[in-house]
Amino acid sequence: MASRQPPDTLAPVREAAVLDVGSNSVRLVAYRVDGRALTPFLNEKVMAGLGRNLRTSGKLSPEGVETAITAMRRFRTLLDALGVPDVEGVATAAVRDAADGAAFVARAQRETGLKLRIISGAEEARLSAVGVLTGAPEARGVVGDLGGSSLELVEVGRARSGVGAGETHALGPLSLMSAGPFDADRVAAAADAVLGRSGVLAGAQGGDFYAVGGAWRALGRIDIALRAHPIGVLHHHEMTRADALRVVEFVRKQSKKSLERFEEAAAKRAETLPYAAVVLERVLRWGNFERVVLSSYGLREGVLAERLPETVLTTHPLVAAAEAFGAPRLRARAFGQTLETWIAPVRAAGPIAFSKERDALVWAAACRMADLGAALHPDQRSEIMFDLVLRAPLAALNHAERAFLAAAVHHRYTKSPPDDAPAFVKLLDESQRRAAALCGASLRLGADISGRSQALLSEFTLRVTGDALTLGTRKDMAHLLTDQAQKRLDPVAALLGLTARAG
Repeated sequence: MASRQPPDTLAPVREAAVLDVGSNSVRLVAYRVDGRALTPFLNEKVMAGLGRNLRTSGKLSPEGVETAITAMRRFRTLLDALGVPDVEGVATAAVRDAADGAAFVARAQRETGLKLRIISGAEEARLSAVGVLTGAPEARGVVGDLGGSSLELVEVGRARSGVGAGETHALGPLSLMSAGPFDADRVAAAADAVLGRSGVLAGAQGGDFYAVGGAWRALGRIDIALRAHPIGVLHHHEMTRADALRVVEFVRKQSKKSLERFEEAAAKRAETLPYAAVVLERVLRWGNFERVVLSSYGLREGVLAERLPETVLTTHPLVAAAEAFGAPRLRARAFGQTLETWIAPVRAAGPIAFSKERDALVWAAACRMADLGAALHPDQRSEIMFDLVLRAPLAALNHAERAFLAAAVHHRYTKSPPDDAPAFVKLLDESQRRAAALCGASLRLGADISGRSQALLSEFTLRVTGDALTLGTRKDMAHLLTDQAQKRLDPVAALLGLTARAG
């Protein structure tokens, strides 16, 4: 007889927060830390403008200081009310460069109880790169983190640690604005004078540029709107070089009022966005990058990732995030892990959607979400699943893979494809749609024959032999092979072009 089901309990997840005091904004993000998965549950920002006029005065903006201290008082109250005990505070370019930066840090701690660690430009670059790799461990290229006052550049993917030496440059919008009203040629010349000496960009010469920072995320939102891209998720939104330059040209031609009317994210940064656009254009020129990849992971995630134990780093961040989102109970996690191995013969026999390595990861993530719709009404599951997974807080996958995963979990509950979903239609070709249907049908087979029990699923075998897909079990478990089992096996076999055999 099958072994008992594991206890359906999990050790409590940890909660931690990062306070990021930048040149333009003061932001608090609180995370649910579940193994390697970092899921924000509170994200609040105040545009303080600490670095405004820093280049001319040498000090923090007095109004910005008061705004920042008030924001930090609120953040302290929120953290106490939520019971988040673990808070890491960092201060970047404006505070480290200002003559009164240390005095601000001391006052902040005295009046709010929140400690700030002033980090160097090289450390900021390194932590941003660590954060990008946390959300995209396969990243290869250059990370650029554009803050209010500075731009950090660092190579990723080649050094043994994954992170090369970093650079910091005074090319943030607030630094560039100090020279006078926006003039695209002047800003480009100022950027060229600095970037032309960048060792990181000189060594790049092609490949991917990973863009971090609120201003560049706003450019990504504009690209999504201009291209009517079917997914609004910014993490791993990709722009070709031509796409990015088109956005830059669009922003350069808009007035401040036009940008404010165009898109919410652009409206909040209408004054600084043209500077960010020109800097991106010059970075693309000097690095000769072929593609821009937006990363929602950066400095804050890098701060947390460095504190994760080695034991959790063996799990791929996509699988960890899918497990945290789709399998909050230990029983569901055990089932998802077993299901991944159990359906591997089907994946190996089916069409390749992306690559063998990427397919294995996306199918593994789908297995962790095989029980995602359990609490939903059966009549609603199929129409909800696609959109739910499409916008889930998942890391380490691009938008086509995100659409594939959403389609696979959708097919876990229905044979009918989500034809009315633009992401399904626009981002997946016919072979990828078929592979997603195969993945979903396999999830449904494993879930239904076992009652989503890891122990019972282990009693079944699933094999591809010759022209047949065979589902089997021991003689004393044969009563589990009902007509329903055959009904679930048939579509899996059909998608493989095989004969279904149960028994």
